Amino acid sequence: MNGQVRWFMPFIILTLLIVGCSEQKQSQSGEMPEMIRVKLMVPDKVSIKKNVALQIQLTQGGQPVNDADHVQFQIWNEQDEPEAPSLEQGMMSSEELEAKGAITAKSAGEGLYEASYTFEQSGVYIVQVHVTAGAMHTMPRTKVTVEE
Repeated sequence: MNGQVRWFMPFIILTLLIVGCSEQKQSQSGEMPEMIRVKLMVPDKVSIKKNVALQIQLTQGGQPVNDADHVQFQIWNEQDEPEAPSLEQGMMSSEELEAKGAITAKSAGEGLYEASYTFEQSGVYIVQVHVTAGAMHTMPRTKVTVEE
C-alpha cells in the first residue's frame, strides 16, 4: 500500500496544479465588460424660459443600467465653452462638476435618467452628459438652439 500512496500523492498534486493553473489562466484572460451606451434625448430646439426635459437611456450589453454612479448634465452657451481640464488635473469629479453648475439626473427606472432645465437666454447651447457606471465614463454632447 505504501507504494500506491507514493504514486497516488504526486498524481493528486499534479492534478491540483493543472486545475489551479487553468483556473488562473481563465480569469486572467477574462473578457472586457461591454461598454456602456448612452442615448442622449434632448430636443434640438426649445423656447426661452420653458422647462425642458433632459434625458438619457443608459444600457450595457443591450440591458438597461439602473445603478449608474453619476449622471450629470453640463450646459453652456456655445460661445463660452469651459476650458477642458489638463492631463495633470484629470477628469473632474462629480462634486467639481456640480460646483460648476452641472445638474444631477435621477433614475426613472429601465435605464432612463432625467433632469430638467430652463434656458434663460436665446442662443446655441451645448448639453453634455457625464455618465459614470462602474469603471466606465462617457461624455456625449449635443447642441440645442434656444429661441424666443
